[in-house]
Amino acid sequence: MAAPIAKGSGMKQIRDAIVIGSGIIGSAIAFALTRAGIRRVTLVEKGPLVSGMTRRNAGLVHPFQAHPLLCDLANASYDFYNQWAISFGGKSPFVETGAAVVSNFAAPERFAMWNAHANASEIEPAALTARYPNVTDQFRAVMFSPRAGYADAVITAQALVNTAKANGLEVQTGTQAKQIVVKQRHVQGVQTTTGELEAPMVVIAAGGWSERLLAPLGISLQLRFRRGIVEFYEQPPTITHELPMLLDANSTFFFRPHPYHMSAAGRVSLESQTQGIESLDEFVSASDSTSVKQFVEACLAEFANVSTKRAHPILYDTPKDGLPALGRIANIDGLYVAVGFGTSAFAVAPAVGETLAQLLVDGSAARDVSSFSPLR
Repeated sequence: MAAPIAKGSGMKQIRDAIVIGSGIIGSAIAFALTRAGIRRVTLVEKGPLVSGMTRRNAGLVHPFQAHPLLCDLANASYDFYNQWAISFGGKSPFVETGAAVVSNFAAPERFAMWNAHANASEIEPAALTARYPNVTDQFRAVMFSPRAGYADAVITAQALVNTAKANGLEVQTGTQAKQIVVKQRHVQGVQTTTGELEAPMVVIAAGGWSERLLAPLGISLQLRFRRGIVEFYEQPPTITHELPMLLDANSTFFFRPHPYHMSAAGRVSLESQTQGIESLDEFVSASDSTSVKQFVEACLAEFANVSTKRAHPILYDTPKDGLPALGRIANIDGLYVAVGFGTSAFAVAPAVGETLAQLLVDGSAARDVSSFSPLR
């Protein structure tokens, strides 16, 4: 491994690969690269470790995604989370709950895709209530998968990074990537606020900040942002059975249990905006909070009288078509992106990391990810 160089020295550091962004996607990529045998990897983060939207993420792991490839990535990532001890040992942060999509309409359109790609099956509402007695059986359609759960997003990302550090990962926090250095359509490295990092491969996984790095290269991912909220409730004492993760068929609302006799729930707006991370404030509107509470009450009647203990907003970024940008930038050798996973980011991160590692090490991936081509 290259000898460490003092931060701020301005000296050029030679690496094999650079990952920009320490959220759950960037952390998973750094972990996968070092596990694949690339030792001189640097993870660059402009703030503290895991300081972006991952810190606000509810950590949902489920296969009910918006595209068959996302379903496949989520299923593979579930296996990773569920077998945590193999890679990390110790107590796993992942809690398996099972997940159900509930609908007031018979067999929504997405049910067919999930039946084919999500390792899920449609069940009678009464069957869901039999499995989870506190859940109402008033819905007309239910899709269920036992392969779902949640984890603390920050703890998970930190564990990925710490394990990668043991395999040679260098982490530079408080270091902003200013420019991707490209010569004759080949990546040369990254210019940062603390000096230049030289590497033949760069992965941009900086979420909503990624456009700033790509714009000087004449590249736009056309990112759009959807505002969401995450709320926490104290679990009613009348809840005496395990609770599942609950989702609506439009992927607008979610509910999941939470440690310490709490529960988490939230929603994401169906409307997107071009304003990015800088526009995020800490305001949670009463109407948003009410709509989340109504979803929870419709699923779990015993939550009718609970009040919100705390809440925070979050921004989810995706390209204009709602699907992520994943893979190599075709006209620049050595430049890769993993951006725009929206509400799916935590659910698919381990498999995204594995896919990027295969692309960097072998030149191709086991999965065909061309439908997520960054320049599609």
